[in-house]
Amino acid sequence: MRLAWTALIVLGMWMPGTAMAAWYIYCRNDRIVIDARPLSQMKSGRDDSTLCIIGPTFEFGPDAKTWVETNLRKREGDSCSCR
Repeated sequence: MRLAWTALIVLGMWMPGTAMAAWYIYCRNDRIVIDARPLSQMKSGRDDSTLCIIGPTFEFGPDAKTWVETNLRKREGDSCSCR
């Protein structure tokens, strides 16, 4: 059993961040969007849409939602602007 825990610890140190995802807060077409896709993927296939990042990056989606509600005093889907 001790060997199994040691193996898990070593694997965790060997591959840090493989299970972590980044969550971004975007303003897309004048609406707040929280998405795990990076800006390059959000832009691909959406040449006609207005898109910008309007907040920090988070490792946990609900943290991004909380940030929007606390700092922007809005919710996902509410209006926004890329200036």
